[in-house]
Amino acid sequence: MESKLSHTSIIIVTYNHENFIRECLESLMINKGLEIIVVDNGSSDSTVKIIEKFPSVKLIKNENKGYGNGVNTGIKYSKRKYVVILNPDVKVEKTSIEELIKPLEGQREIITVPKTLLYDGSKINTCGNIEHFTGLTFTLGLGEDKTAFDKPKYIAGLSGVCFAIKRELYMEIGGFDESFFLYMEDAELSWNIRSRGLKILYLPSAIIYHDYKLMVPAEKIYHLEKGRYIILRKYLTWKDYLMFLPSLITTEVFTTCYAFLKGFTGIEYKFKAMKEGLGRDIDKVKCNRKELIQSLDWQVPIEQLNYTLMDMYVKKVGNMIYYINYIIILKVISFRFSADIKN
Repeated sequence: MESKLSHTSIIIVTYNHENFIRECLESLMINKGLEIIVVDNGSSDSTVKIIEKFPSVKLIKNENKGYGNGVNTGIKYSKRKYVVILNPDVKVEKTSIEELIKPLEGQREIITVPKTLLYDGSKINTCGNIEHFTGLTFTLGLGEDKTAFDKPKYIAGLSGVCFAIKRELYMEIGGFDESFFLYMEDAELSWNIRSRGLKILYLPSAIIYHDYKLMVPAEKIYHLEKGRYIILRKYLTWKDYLMFLPSLITTEVFTTCYAFLKGFTGIEYKFKAMKEGLGRDIDKVKCNRKELIQSLDWQVPIEQLNYTLMDMYVKKVGNMIYYINYIIILKVISFRFSADIKN
């Protein structure tokens, strides 16, 4: 155990987390040998003072350029073989860090994520993320009984709440895209990972607790939708857009209707996201799109973000469209791949 943890760094990015950071650090201190690096993005509360009471913690005072920049900065200060990215509003069970690191030994191509329960341990917060092929992102397992998802499995997306990766691999793939100031940076990283043929492994034996409540206010719509447009533009081509068209239209209907529910402010943020996400310059990512598309999810969870009974039926209809379109897409890209091999 000592040998694994002595090769592991914990990277935490804080911003006004005085209510959680003490308990987070105390839960980590049980693990002897860990290097704990906290990057503070300009907290104005007592977060820094609390961190300074833990002399073994490396504190880096950082200009606030977003969560992704904070994580990338922390990893630059780490010299250890493995890194575990961790939110500050979590508590960690004693053996969870070790469990996350075990599969990384000798396997370069795996990233691991834990079972994340709500802070009181009552239900599941997330077991990784659902990465929909239209760029939507959902939390996998949200609200399920804490005993559910009891077997390890490969999943489409990691959650920025917590994941473990070899430091060398993180640097090689470029880490978080720092143009994502808030939200969707973990979705972009997941697309990056899957486009390279790397795998994300969910581990129920690693358990953490996270302060979380599902809320999508109007301003969050802006960050989510802007990020979604950027991801689609980075990883897909115009030929892909044509294949995806029925599903992309369906998603636009869903997201626009949701914005309408938030009133004028919601619509304003939706169109602001569209303008900035579709209008900014993008560096296209050259990748194996067949590998990427096959690894993404086609189904949206019907139990999340419901306001009326009708919402569930609308999502079921949407999932039918997604499924049919996704099956056709897989057949088309398989045909393309076979044709490319013959040529």
